[in-house]
Amino acid sequence: MIRDRIKQKIKFCIIILVITIAIAVAIFSVLKYEVEGEKEVPFELEKIIVISSADITDVVDENMTDTETTEQTATENLSVDGGDTQTPIDNQTNSAEESNEQVPAQEESYIWEKNVIQTNDICIVLDKNEDFKEGQYIKNVKIKNIQILQNVNLGKIQVYMPSSLDGEMYKYTNEYLVNSSLTYTGAPADNKKNLQIRNQGGCIYISFANVGLSQYKSNDDQEIQQGAFILEKMNVANEDLKFKVSFDLVIEVEDMSYKTNVVLDLPVDGVVGQKETHMEITDFSDVVFKREVSLNP
Repeated sequence: MIRDRIKQKIKFCIIILVITIAIAVAIFSVLKYEVEGEKEVPFELEKIIVISSADITDVVDENMTDTETTEQTATENLSVDGGDTQTPIDNQTNSAEESNEQVPAQEESYIWEKNVIQTNDICIVLDKNEDFKEGQYIKNVKIKNIQILQNVNLGKIQVYMPSSLDGEMYKYTNEYLVNSSLTYTGAPADNKKNLQIRNQGGCIYISFANVGLSQYKSNDDQEIQQGAFILEKMNVANEDLKFKVSFDLVIEVEDMSYKTNVVLDLPVDGVVGQKETHMEITDFSDVVFKREVSLNP
């Protein structure tokens, strides 16, 4: 009886030990995967190119509503077309009434009156991993979970996709705003206007723009140089423009997706007073790709 009990206790201890070792190995594997991620992925980050500069757009009178614009246009058309106009008596009456009203001060007009946008155009280049055994094709590439980790001292950061217009890489209007995510679909060739990436590896584009800078007004300039020279004229400091952004980059292939996180310090150093500044990132030793949930076929 005593021997049987001892044997049972030994068996029980062995079972507990085996279970403990199995749990420890599982926990170690999970922790190792969290740190190291996938050993091999079908597509890798080759480089990230950042171009920081500035752009200018015309100032739009946001205080004038569509109704006011329509009424103003109708009034102007009535005067030009020579339709039903007021009689001389009506004109005299209105002139008398207007003479009693206070005439508002006329706003100063400028030769140059422009909105200034500090731009940070990002190009992400993906390359096929030739050492990956299975042949894979890019189904989609997504940029999602965009977060501003450190905000600018001056302005407001918004995110834009490439413009579909000819001759314009980006158009900084609400039509091209990126809300929560941006998806590029796999195709035979890159096509940034249609948000397509070559399915054997290619480029995707996105822009982080500071749209909250003050307007540039001047009567002195004969012309305005393209690029970020204008930031120096506005007495904007490089430190006021700095921000940090992060986003998840997800590469989807057939029945699997791989995700990594990218963190960028923007803009590229020293953009104020120059046309543009460049940065090329090729060291991705700290970048870890992990598998996401399998995709539906």
